[in-house]
Amino acid sequence: MNIINTTNQIVIVALLTINGYFQSFSQSIDQERMDRDLIIAENILSTLLTNENPVWHQDNVEGSYIPDYGVVFTMPVRAGILFEGKGQVFSSDGNSVVFIEDSDDSDYDMQINVNGNKTKITKGQNLKAKELKEKIDSYLKEQIQTFLIDYADLIGQLQPSQRIVVQAKDRKNFEFHIGINSTRTSENLSAQILKSDLIAHKQGKISREELINRIKYTSDESTEVEKDIKLFATIFARLYEPDISSTYYVASRNIEYDRLENLGLTFNMKFYSSSSDKGFHTIRTTGESYLTQEERNKRVNAMYPEFVQSFKENLLDYGRTVKSLEPDEMILFKVRLTECKGCEMPDEIEVTVKAKTLYDYDSRSLSRNKALEMISVKEKNT
Repeated sequence: MNIINTTNQIVIVALLTINGYFQSFSQSIDQERMDRDLIIAENILSTLLTNENPVWHQDNVEGSYIPDYGVVFTMPVRAGILFEGKGQVFSSDGNSVVFIEDSDDSDYDMQINVNGNKTKITKGQNLKAKELKEKIDSYLKEQIQTFLIDYADLIGQLQPSQRIVVQAKDRKNFEFHIGINSTRTSENLSAQILKSDLIAHKQGKISREELINRIKYTSDESTEVEKDIKLFATIFARLYEPDISSTYYVASRNIEYDRLENLGLTFNMKFYSSSSDKGFHTIRTTGESYLTQEERNKRVNAMYPEFVQSFKENLLDYGRTVKSLEPDEMILFKVRLTECKGCEMPDEIEVTVKAKTLYDYDSRSLSRNKALEMISVKEKNT
């Protein structure tokens, strides 16, 4: 017997076994544990943004695990603004207030006090709208940085190559009025860090300062959205207006979407199914009316399988119009479904497809049935 050859064979088998183990590990996760970790992380991020918050108010921080990519947290944020000028006071909904007074400066500088107290206006440092935006962004980045550096590592099961992303999405841009002039001063902001960087810091290989420097920030100002993406968003929204859809419908053609580096496109949609009047319900897409709550729920619940199937088919048919994605990037839809208490349908679904699947189907190198099978639908309950 050749002892050397036998030893080599044992080593090769051992390496293959180890490699197979890690491949298996990377391909499957404990979803229950991941969901729990995301809930804890959402709570931490929410608390950081709420405590001693002079400007920013969060509501409904949401985290999602995306296989082969990592986790993405979305913070839909809003602000209330109190405008003072020319003898008029304007206000908008929200929990945080920025007080603004006209100054005598010909360049329309303004005196502001960033404070949550709606009854007191204190003159502060002269700041232009751009400088105020920088002040707001600085606060937001500080809280996101604390989350990524000190708490993101609590999310287990992520591979070193995967990342943690935090998106701050402003539903209503800050708009500051001074006389007849107005300036929009806020855009969406995102930050991300690699799991491998967090591991390196834990192992003492890089300092905290170096870890902070590895956080990558992007904003709408630095991210150009291609025309084909905007066109696809309008097409997809039109498909789900009541006069075309046969199931659920959207209330607006404006779909929120973002382009994330190395991921692709994320879309957010909210669907409805009916309107009500004096206790009776009308399903707008089918024309059924005078339905009781029980009848309405039964009909809406029965629509769900058809809605999912049509959503996948529409994504396959019209997603081919997006040409600016790399083959390994994806399109991800986060879909909040119509309310249906007591129904079997989920509260939300996440629908994902690789750009390569769309390109291969468009070139007819992939059959329609096979392409539909490659579109993933994940159900979620809140």
